[in-house]
Amino acid sequence: MSKIKVNEIEKASGSGITVPTGSTFTITDGLAVSSLPTVTVAKGGTNLTSFTAGDLLYATGSTTLAKLPKGTASQTLKMNSGASAPEWATVAAATSDWVKIAQTNITSNTGNVQFINGTGGVVIDSTYRIYKLIGSYRGDTNGAEFLIRVMNSGSSRTSSYLCEAFRTYYSGGDSRANATDRIVRSIGGVQASAGQRGNFEATFFNMSDADHNTTAHLQFCAVDGSGEAENQVNNGISSGVYQTPETHNGIDLAMTSGNVAEAELTLIGLKG
Repeated sequence: MSKIKVNEIEKASGSGITVPTGSTFTITDGLAVSSLPTVTVAKGGTNLTSFTAGDLLYATGSTTLAKLPKGTASQTLKMNSGASAPEWATVAAATSDWVKIAQTNITSNTGNVQFINGTGGVVIDSTYRIYKLIGSYRGDTNGAEFLIRVMNSGSSRTSSYLCEAFRTYYSGGDSRANATDRIVRSIGGVQASAGQRGNFEATFFNMSDADHNTTAHLQFCAVDGSGEAENQVNNGISSGVYQTPETHNGIDLAMTSGNVAEAELTLIGLKG
């Protein structure tokens, strides 16, 4: 191999020095970046000389690239209004008139389950016009019963004078509403025998309106879970009212008898 030791190679004529096809020109020592030309897009480069961490490249033309600087935390990439380039955007939180307020799962509970304003993120005030309490459950012993009551200042309203009570029975295929059963002292009730599975929905109106009575609408469906009785379905619809207009800030499910093997209760609200 021959060596030519020179300090500079100068072209003889034309626009540059040509390395013949089939030959290579090897540089064994590095060239300074400042000595290299910026490679164009047409030649496989970017035609850009620097980047910032997080930059994204996108084409603005057939031979032109541009940088899109990184967005901020939790932003998402979308196309701009002119459908010509990508851009970062902050996605608004999903909104709905119906809002899930609280949920609780219980097992073998014979006490009370309460949804009270200000406790565990529960909101029962003028923010919502209507409330729905949705439940699914499975009975463990006969007489497993939810008594649905409204609450004032954190206290369950149980006065028979102030309640137009009703109770709905599932046990033994008997389904009835008894508006004179003041012992219950609730505006609704759900009862199931052992092994029975059921679902119910209670809708409350005027919870935070001191000028109107709080009313409730209850509907349910239960299926006996034993043998051939699996096909036995009990269902019904009932309504109740708390007789004195006042502000109510909670819902109380008093489990007065029997035992519930499991239950899932969800409270949602409709904004006014």
